[in-house]
Amino acid sequence: MILKISKQAKGELAFASSLLLLGLFVAWDTSRMEIPQGSSIISPQTFPYMVAAFTSLVGFGLIIDILRGRLGVPDGDEPGDPVIPTNYKTMAIVGLAIALHVVLLDITGYVIAAAVCFFGTSYGFGSRKYLKDFGISLTFALIVYFSFTKGLHINLPSGFFEGILGNGK
Repeated sequence: MILKISKQAKGELAFASSLLLLGLFVAWDTSRMEIPQGSSIISPQTFPYMVAAFTSLVGFGLIIDILRGRLGVPDGDEPGDPVIPTNYKTMAIVGLAIALHVVLLDITGYVIAAAVCFFGTSYGFGSRKYLKDFGISLTFALIVYFSFTKGLHINLPSGFFEGILGNGK
C-alpha cells in the first residue's frame, strides 16, 4: 500500500517528527545528566524526563493522526481555504534576532542581548517605530533582569554592566 501524502501533510509530518525527535533527544540528554549524591526520589532528572515523555508522545500521536488523514487547519481559516505560504523573510529576521541573543548573551550580558532580540522580533513582525520599539525592548529586558536577579535570586549575565547592575554572573 502506497500512501499519497500531500504537501500540507509533508509539512505537518516534518513538524511532528521533529517534535518526536526532540523528545527522544531530551530523554537521551537527561540520561547523561550527572546526579548529585543523596538525591531523593524526585531527582534533577524527573522534570526533564516528564518533558521528554510528553513531547515524544505528542509527536508520535501527531504522526499517527497525520497518517490517518487528520490534518490541522490553520488558525482563523475554514477547512478548504487556501493555505497562505510561509513568510520566510519574517522567519529569517526573527531567527536572526534569536541567534543574536544567544551570541550576545555572554559577551554583552542579558539586558543588551534581550533588548536586541526583542527589538529584532518587533522589526521582523513589521513594526517600524524604532525609538518606541527600542525603548520598550530595553524596559522589558531591564524588568526581566531585575525580576530574576533581585526577586528570584537567579543570576543572569551582566556583561558590560557588571559593576552597575550587580548580581549577575
